[in-house]
Amino acid sequence: MKEESVKKTKNPMHEARLALEGHPKCGAHCRTTGNPCRNPAMKNGRCRMHGGKSTGRPITHGFTTRKRKEESREIRLMIRSAYSLLEGL
Repeated sequence: MKEESVKKTKNPMHEARLALEGHPKCGAHCRTTGNPCRNPAMKNGRCRMHGGKSTGRPITHGFTTRKRKEESREIRLMIRSAYSLLEGL
């Protein structure tokens, strides 16, 4: 009987999982199960979901602020003119 050599294919997902086994884990406490997070950690020691890049605070400068200031200035002028019209009655 012929011996057939079984050709093993390399699965890239299997290789990736093996490479991540030695990588440090996040370890953040899971609220529902109480177990530590098992995702690979970034430089800061946490995974992308428990301590990744922050979106930061909202932008409060530039065109938006200028537009808001102009609108509030116009509203103040309208209120002043309304008061002056009411006083004239």
